[in-house]
Amino acid sequence: MKTIFFTFLMFAATIATTAAELLVPSQYATIQEAIVAASPGDVIIVSNGTYVENIDFLGKAITVTSNFHNTGNVNDIINTIIDGSQPTDTDYGSCVRFANNETETSILKGFTLTGGSGTKTYNPVEDLYFRTGGGILIDHASPTVIHNIITGNACVAETGVFGAGGGGIRMGFGQPIIANNVIKNNIGGYAGGIMIAFCGGAVLKNNLIAYNMATGSFNGGGGVYVDWEPITLENNTIVNNHSGDKGGGIISTGTSTVIVNCIIYGNTATNGFPQIFKRFGGGNATLTYTAIEGGFDGIGNEEGMITDNPVFEDTNTFYLSPSSPCIDTGNPDPQYNDTEDPSNPGNALFPAMGTLRNDMGAYGGQGSAVILGKTEYEVGSKKILVQYVNPYNNEGIYITSKEIVNINLQYFSVDGKMLFQKQDLTLNLGKNLVPLEISTSGLLRITNNIGKPITIKLIKK
Repeated sequence: MKTIFFTFLMFAATIATTAAELLVPSQYATIQEAIVAASPGDVIIVSNGTYVENIDFLGKAITVTSNFHNTGNVNDIINTIIDGSQPTDTDYGSCVRFANNETETSILKGFTLTGGSGTKTYNPVEDLYFRTGGGILIDHASPTVIHNIITGNACVAETGVFGAGGGGIRMGFGQPIIANNVIKNNIGGYAGGIMIAFCGGAVLKNNLIAYNMATGSFNGGGGVYVDWEPITLENNTIVNNHSGDKGGGIISTGTSTVIVNCIIYGNTATNGFPQIFKRFGGGNATLTYTAIEGGFDGIGNEEGMITDNPVFEDTNTFYLSPSSPCIDTGNPDPQYNDTEDPSNPGNALFPAMGTLRNDMGAYGGQGSAVILGKTEYEVGSKKILVQYVNPYNNEGIYITSKEIVNINLQYFSVDGKMLFQKQDLTLNLGKNLVPLEISTSGLLRITNNIGKPITIKLIKK
């Protein structure tokens, strides 16, 4: 035993001394070039920018990340984009592929993934090819996928395959870690948000799965589609997804999906079963301490289930409003407790709320993390995109404008007192970083010379 332990320490020391940081684009022009050059344990750090690539981890135990890895600033997630819209081979159109037995030591962290169209993938159980994984393909692999925004991917092209789906993510034949991701505005023939096939034992935690759509293949499944082996959905918010057939929120096929501390609400389906559809072959769910619109009759007694409106703060971040019935109503077992606020003992650390008992949804539990606010507004006749982070730590706000325009900013305390204002700030065409330092939470009012305002709430960190 001593010899084995000593050998392990020597191996660990070797890894520690040989691991390196590879920088994109200063050292390597593309992310894929850095992956090819990387050795086990290396960290590839990608600077802010748009990278028109379809990358493959090549089975390597490496971390591929944005500056978010060092800063923790979600603006780095927003502004580091892998655009998979121009694959050299349309059969390999996923933004990111894990298809070479990757393990949890293969880590993807801190990107926006968009424009992916999926990869032609063989399913050995059915002896058929499918086009799957618009944003991310995971096939016979178990990587770690954390803190990413997966949006604007479409997996619908059925030419040469039996079906197309998994617009945001497809995970098959593995136990990947999928946590703290935004999976939003993706499209699939089936499984608009995420397709999970033969991944028995996998646990998906603290993800926001919203506004995805399935056109209706294999009954659809707008948000999440689970096939044949049981997985666990813990503290996820699955909202406002749509299916062109059934199962706007979730489809469970041939297995019982374990659902705990989740919010499943506002999903729609053309042919019924808007929240959960139990597909043939024993498809069902064990649902506890979950808010689900209309209720659910599954396996067990649905302990702790509520049917109340979750009362979200907004329909972008889906933070819980202070009046939400989902605060402190998740599973009371201490293993599910929210993270404690060190400056306020006995109370949850934002974005969780209330006391330490679990909050239902993506922001509850020990894995809770801040997910960005990103909203599009009309300011007068000038359409702009406002991007900001809550809780806010004086990172500044990003405002993207379609033309040159002047704006005014006014900042108010929560009780309505104006704390400061900035007038006649010029926005250039495209994305502008507007520095903004605040000392307390409040309301930011943005107007232009026409005078039509918008207001966003900033929560001081």
